[in-house]
Amino acid sequence: MEEENLEKTPNKNDINLLNEEEGNSMSETTQEKELERLTNTDKVDFLNITPKAADPSWALIGTGITSIDNAYNAKVSDEHWVAETNERHALDGYALGVDLNQTAYKGDGVFEFVDDIMYYMKKGKDCETTKLEVYKYRVDETGDTPKYDARLLNVLVVPDSDSREGGNALKVKYKIQVQGDPKFGTVTFANGKPVFAEKGQVDNQETTYSETSEVE
Repeated sequence: MEEENLEKTPNKNDINLLNEEEGNSMSETTQEKELERLTNTDKVDFLNITPKAADPSWALIGTGITSIDNAYNAKVSDEHWVAETNERHALDGYALGVDLNQTAYKGDGVFEFVDDIMYYMKKGKDCETTKLEVYKYRVDETGDTPKYDARLLNVLVVPDSDSREGGNALKVKYKIQVQGDPKFGTVTFANGKPVFAEKGQVDNQETTYSETSEVE
């Protein structure tokens, strides 16, 4: 019995050899695939601050904002079939939105657009505009001009509060709530201006939106 147990017990040298081979394999895999750490500027957002104009004017979202957390608020439905012990789930949709806390800077297009909504206590369509999200790390560089994956969204700007504290800057809180389905496409930049082209659903052609207003 003791001899049989000894035969089944792995040799210490064999274990070390296996660990060494596994380590070498992992090292080779890491070398084959270079990892790039993305930063906060690898995704940028723009808000259309002239929603009633023929051509939108894109203002960069970020001045006076130290954190952006996009909440997807996934809607999940649950169903427990009588023929099964465990429950099933389906992801039915999303309720995208972001809560922003912004230090007020006069001259910043986003702040002034939101401040105008707050000052006049606007409602309904007067609080609606569009938002452009550009994924700079998802890029096609095969052509003369880089094309970045982007989403164009209809949004509702919902004011929350403006706050003042002794010795500190004026701050505003508000939410940007997505309305309905986004348009998917690409963005190119010309003189710092984003130009969005929607990807066609059937023929894969792109419908260009003329968005040539200055951005910050």
